[in-house]
Amino acid sequence: GIIMKKYKFIRMTYKMLKGGYVTAKEDGYRNHRTVIRDMAVLGWRFVSQLPVEVGSYGAIASYDLVFEIDCEN
Repeated sequence: GIIMKKYKFIRMTYKMLKGGYVTAKEDGYRNHRTVIRDMAVLGWRFVSQLPVEVGSYGAIASYDLVFEIDCEN
């Protein structure tokens, strides 16, 4: 069959008390390196990060980590 790509977006939000950008509470406040490693174990490839929300003074408040995986159609 035709090989297509499937994409997954994981939101990272700045939380000063958690030491920087982390996932949601329900996801265990994982940092970006942990998320990338965890997704790689599942076969997902890190593609990019995209800013989603910009706070005061132009600081990025949250961004999405973008992952892809091959899937057959």
